[in-house]
Order: sequence, then structure tokens, then C-alpha cells
Amino acid sequence: MGVSRMDTRVLHYFIVLTQVGNITKAATALHTTQPTLSRQLKELEVEVGATLFIRGKRSIILTDAGILFERRAQAILNDLAQTKRELKNNLTGLAGPIRIGCVESKVSPFVADWLATFQQQHPHSHFSLFSADGNTIREQIDQNQLDIGILLEPIESAKYFARTIPITETWGLIMASDAALAQKEFIIGRDLKDLRLLGPRRSILKNQIATWLRLDSDTLRFQGDRNLENNVLPLLLNHHYYDIGIDGILDFYQNQRLTFVPFSPLSQTRHTLIWRKNHSLSPTVQAFIDYVTTQIQEMPL
Repeated sequence: MGVSRMDTRVLHYFIVLTQVGNITKAATALHTTQPTLSRQLKELEVEVGATLFIRGKRSIILTDAGILFERRAQAILNDLAQTKRELKNNLTGLAGPIRIGCVESKVSPFVADWLATFQQQHPHSHFSLFSADGNTIREQIDQNQLDIGILLEPIESAKYFARTIPITETWGLIMASDAALAQKEFIIGRDLKDLRLLGPRRSILKNQIATWLRLDSDTLRFQGDRNLENNVLPLLLNHHYYDIGIDGILDFYQNQRLTFVPFSPLSQTRHTLIWRKNHSLSPTVQAFIDYVTTQIQEMPL
């Protein structure tokens, strides 16, 4: 059978081939013959107008076009599988996946409560909870790998719908408890001079931090950035680095060898719930957003 209609079975065959790396092994895994699989893959290449892989003696090597096609094919198959699940599960009421990205912060216990309560009300729902920084969460939402994100303000309002969550984080400097600045009550802009700084990846946050500290953003000499905190802790503890972050981080990484000192002037941000504009949501995801919105409205400001 040709693939003039881009048969999704052949997309699956291609994905299996990339996973096992060999046409003979892929044919065995797919319960077909090697000549049949080779023919279908060749027809696929004709259909897309590109060579997707180079056939070696023992394994295949993906071309640049093949790498791109693998990513797109996997996304198509994932979307199709999700749609089938939603259609099947919706027969029993709200069901199916809720894909959430969330920063590690003071908001996390609230997210856990929201998910647990919502799932009690809708037992056929299923959540995938992804921990990351704001940059990664936005990228995953833009690529349709996440439905919603919970991150720190500010956000790009042109791209996302948003609900402000009145849970506040205080910004400051995270460091080893024996660091030179650890005994200070506050950190001011000039304290950061000549420090080995780490910080968030989001440019919009870096600019906000510079504004708070009344500094030119170019004077903040970041020597690295990070998404989550865990892997940079040895740099703070053993190599005299300082991380610009939020006080809620220490709720996750409780370590008596770490200290948080807030900025002065006091620098705070709230959290926000976001999802893409001009993008359709499943009934389950929309219901979860509506539920969380109700919970947010009942929170003290």
C-alpha cells in the first residue's frame, strides 16, 4: 500500500526503525518482512520528497531531514493517540490527560491539592506533571507538549491567556551558609559586583531583577544559568557561586548549608497560570482551568 495519504501505520514503522536502528530488526518487531518494510519506507521517502536515512551494513543513520521527520511523526502519533483516548473516555464523562508544567516554588503544594481534588471529582482524568523553569514550560506549551503552565510573572501576554495566582515569591541570593554575604540582612545591587553569579534563563526575569536592583542589566555578570536548582547546589556549596533565585526554592532543597538573603528594595513576584491563545483545549483541560480559576478567586490577595 502506498502512502499518498500519509498512512499513520507507516509513520509508526518509521518510528520503530529509528528506535531499533536496523531494518531487519524493525521488520521483526513489526511482524512483517524486510522487503515489505523496505518498500514502504522507500515510498514514504518519495512521498515526503527527502531521503530520511542512510542504509548502512548493520544500521541506519538518520539524515537531517530524517531527524526532523522523526520529531514530527512522533508528535502526530502522540496527538492521534491522545485524541482516541479522549474520544473513548469522554463517553464516561470528563476524562483524558491534563499536561501541566510547574515551577518548583511555594505554589507546588497548591497545585498538588488542585490536582487531587479535581481527580477525585473526575476519576477518569489523568495528569502528567512536568517540573521545569519558566522557559522550558513556555517552550513545551508552544510545541503542544503541555496544555497549561504555572510559572512566575512576568509573562508574555500577547501569546498566552493568564490567571494571576496570589502566591508571592521573594527574590534574593542563594548561597552557602559560610559565604561572605550570608550574614547580611539584605542584598543590594553593589553587593553583586564581582560575584560568580548564576540565575534564571528567562531574559524577561533578568531584566526585571536588574530593574529591582537599579542596575543596568549588562552589569549583572551571569557566569551560568540553570533551569532547576539541584545540579547547581555543589557550585554554591563548594565553589563560591551565588544563585539569584526565590526563597521558595529552599522549601524543596532543605539544606542547612544553604542560606537565602533577600534583595533590597524588596523584590517580589506572583505566580500565574497560562495557556496558549488561539489553541483548542480538551474539555478536561478546560474544566481543570475553570476549577483552578475558581480556587484562585477564593484565595486571599
